[in-house]
Amino acid sequence: MCKKIIDEKEASKLYGMSKAWFRRKRWEGDGPLFIKVGSRSIRYQVSDLDEYFTSKKFHSTSEA
Repeated sequence: MCKKIIDEKEASKLYGMSKAWFRRKRWEGDGPLFIKVGSRSIRYQVSDLDEYFTSKKFHSTSEA
């Protein structure tokens, strides 16, 4: 099975979040799963991003 991998710039465009948001979430340990390629390159699997953002969906503020 082929899984689509994208970089931080593509992820920010696709999901409407800033690159800084992705960096902060990685630092906090509370963001989507990521892949570290080499010493500095970060990649995201699209299915992991979809799963992360789907898990953040609520019907009301009392659920969150």
